[in-house]
Amino acid sequence: MSRRPTGRDWEKRFFDKVDKGTEYDDCHIWQGAKDDYGYGKFRLPNGHTKGTHIIAWELANQKIVPPGWHVDHRCRIRACCNPDHLEPVPATENVARGESFSARNARKTHCPKGHEYTEENTRWHSGRRECITCIRARDRERRAAKRLEKQDSPFRF
Repeated sequence: MSRRPTGRDWEKRFFDKVDKGTEYDDCHIWQGAKDDYGYGKFRLPNGHTKGTHIIAWELANQKIVPPGWHVDHRCRIRACCNPDHLEPVPATENVARGESFSARNARKTHCPKGHEYTEENTRWHSGRRECITCIRARDRERRAAKRLEKQDSPFRF
């Protein structure tokens, strides 16, 4: 039967799994268990599993990460445990800093045709931004095409 580490034992076990000599720029790479997304995981003495980047930041700063906040990897390396590369931020900011599809779109300031996304020129439809200038141009083209279609119709009265 294995015993759970108590006291400072778990901290030694934690730091034994951190590789400070890596090919990455000053990153301390976690060598233990990782989740499906590449984030290090570590089992604490209370039996709970926690992200290694969170543990590293909390140990270095002697603070708990505030509820609703995430620890962001400024280096973008998910297995990094270097406290200098970690920063607690609100969850929304952490997502915005990332490389997900929604984060990349949120950083866009202009529509594909080059019109600026401003409050006056932007509408939200089904969770997506739409350029009002482009919508109006598209609608004008559709109306013009419909008028031409009616003029060319042999059944015109």
